[in-house]
Amino acid sequence: MRVLTINELMRLTRIELCDLAATITSRLPDYPETSQAYANARLTLRNIRSILARRDFDTE
Repeated sequence: MRVLTINELMRLTRIELCDLAATITSRLPDYPETSQAYANARLTLRNIRSILARRDFDTE
């Protein structure tokens, strides 16, 4: 899994971000905790949460 950057994630709607977060969260147990894919998934989840927490995030 590759890391999705904040710039890439900013193009998604709130619903798309929530769906993506749910998908990544459900796939997380498939990766060994020491793998790069696991670390990338966690970083992408952190980026998604960061965007969702922004006050200026467009809610359309």
